[in-house]
Amino acid sequence: MPLCMSTILVAAILVGIVAAVCLLLVSLDKKQQRNAMNQLLHHFSQTGSQHNLSFSGQEILKDVVIGLDGVHRKLLVMERLPGDAFNSFVIDLNEAKSCSVKKEYGTINGGDLKVQRLEQYLQRITLHFALCDKPPAEVVFYKHFENHIYEIAELESKAKHWEAILSKMLAPMKKIA
Repeated sequence: MPLCMSTILVAAILVGIVAAVCLLLVSLDKKQQRNAMNQLLHHFSQTGSQHNLSFSGQEILKDVVIGLDGVHRKLLVMERLPGDAFNSFVIDLNEAKSCSVKKEYGTINGGDLKVQRLEQYLQRITLHFALCDKPPAEVVFYKHFENHIYEIAELESKAKHWEAILSKMLAPMKKIA
């Protein structure tokens, strides 16, 4: 076998090994993400059952799941915290005054917008709830360091969708005379 063929064969074997290792690492990462999401959904389901909630709508984000119980007018928010910890809270829509999408931007120096787009300064997109007799509550849809800039439009659209649904539910209920 000529030297050129053996060099090509060695190169092909090395490329194959590198490709196999990359595929293995990607597969392991996907499995870890799937397990983390299953764990989040399990905690979400358990917490919903503990609060006797039956969900008519849900949204699954990267580290947050929200579920709406339209009958009981409650929203369950479950978020994954660092270190496999979870935090959950229930927003009683009877106690909410308003629901709005809020965008928070970082510092923009004079002239920066001539060079960069406004989206590059976006820090967070949240669904903000003003509550009666309680501090406000927020559901984070986009975080600068956890989401990619190309996800902004999709996540903002999801937040606005929930804002529309929940704002209708917050409208004063008409009393039957």
